[in-house]
Order: sequence, then structure tokens, then C-alpha cells
Amino acid sequence: MIRGAKAQTFDMQGYEKVCVETLVRFSENGGMRPVEIIYDNARYPVTRVRFIDRAPARVSAVLPLRFTCEIGGRNRYLYYESEEMRWFVEKIVER
Repeated sequence: MIRGAKAQTFDMQGYEKVCVETLVRFSENGGMRPVEIIYDNARYPVTRVRFIDRAPARVSAVLPLRFTCEIGGRNRYLYYESEEMRWFVEKIVER
């Protein structure tokens, strides 16, 4: 190690794309809001959508719409890929 340099620690976590069934409300002007996701045979209501933006995911996807949602009292990212017309979340996996 070079003197004066700080040791780097690397995060040993990765992310996996998990497609989820999503119930969505569409407005008359074309907007969409997720209402509930179904993941591992359980239903999770989306209490609130805080932000919607185009943002890169940590998994392979072509610049999806990212919905920052309140689910179970915590902020979670829910992504929509318009090219594939599917919804997904990122699952943390240990490497």
C-alpha cells in the first residue's frame, strides 16, 4: 500500500433484475401510476409515488422510467421499461 493512501473497501453486493406484476392506474391524459406490486406471491400496495424520472438502473435496462414509491413505509424504486412493456425491481444479491 502506498503511504498516505486509504484502503478501499468494495461492496460485495450486486443487483438482479426481477420482473414483477404491477397493477397500474391510467389517467385520462395518459399518465400512469403503480397502485400495487405482486412479488413472491405477496401483494404490496404502493402508498405514494414520490418521484417519476428517467434514471439508469443498476441492472441491464435501456434507461427505464424510475418510480420512487413508498411501499411498506419505505422508499423503493420500481422501474418501467417501455420498450419491453414490463415492470421490474432490483433485488440485492450477495456475490
